[in-house]
Amino acid sequence: MFESGANIKCTSASFKPHLWPFAAKVGGKFERTGTNAEKGIVINMGRDTRRLICSTGTMVSRYNGYDYKRALGVIRDLYERGKIDGAELMMLHFYYDKFDEVTRAVNDSGVPFPVIHCEKDVGMELSDAGVLFADGKTAEAVEMAQKSLGVFRYNCRFGKEIGSELMVLHLWGGFASDTHVDFNCRFIGEMTETAKEYGLTLLVENIPSTTYDPLSNWHRVLDACPDAKFIFDTRFGALHDQAAEILSDREITDRLLHVHVSDFVGGYRNFKALRPIPHPGEGVVDFDLIANGLDAIDYGGTITLESPVVNGTELDTAKLERTFEYMNGKFR
Repeated sequence: MFESGANIKCTSASFKPHLWPFAAKVGGKFERTGTNAEKGIVINMGRDTRRLICSTGTMVSRYNGYDYKRALGVIRDLYERGKIDGAELMMLHFYYDKFDEVTRAVNDSGVPFPVIHCEKDVGMELSDAGVLFADGKTAEAVEMAQKSLGVFRYNCRFGKEIGSELMVLHLWGGFASDTHVDFNCRFIGEMTETAKEYGLTLLVENIPSTTYDPLSNWHRVLDACPDAKFIFDTRFGALHDQAAEILSDREITDRLLHVHVSDFVGGYRNFKALRPIPHPGEGVVDFDLIANGLDAIDYGGTITLESPVVNGTELDTAKLERTFEYMNGKFR
């Protein structure tokens, strides 16, 4: 099932990077402080180029039998009525033996899918492999890591087939989380190149970190792979109280290509509050601060809603529309 991809024809993605200004948080406000013309590694032209998109994860759940076709129908309706600009495919184990079926359904929807979210177990298995490596079980660690990289490549095939430009990655995760994050970082260069083979730009997310924190882990990623790019999640930013710091960090905003939006009802490092996932405006996330921060760096990329609208087997599509109205007011 997890092929090497040697026989798959790959073309470069339509994603075109642009320059954008740095930003720094000064006296509680975000201000422009210069440009980064040398690197030119981000898509960033301000509010006019932002695309608000919907994650399939908002509607596809074990509670509704992973009914992705129904979700695609809702997404298509929202897209055709101009409520959203596209969608993000959240990869699931459920799709692995349905490659042709799922990719055909996505492509037939007529909705652009600029982003694919890599299946989350990839990073979890790398973290578990890091534990094995730390315990001196090198052979087992290598075997587990290689398996994870194989699954990652298969995810890239999905992204290429549905025309995605960006791939979101949880580089660490699970019980081991970032305990041995330097081990996980060993693979980011190879994974970045693998993604490029399929026309994808790989983005590392600021996911929950039990040993260190997402921002310091991002800098570890840069130490291992200076070309790495990032995706900022508002809920995880609130969990670690790092939203303002992230949006003020020149090395990070320079490489920020995507944003995930949801809310949070817990306090600092309250991991138990990560579920359920509230909609924007229902929790403690300061979306005015985030909107101002994105404006200050002329962020012009994609912004995905991740808050679910699954209620048993039903979908609260009215709430989905209200949330996109809220997001339009904040981010465009």
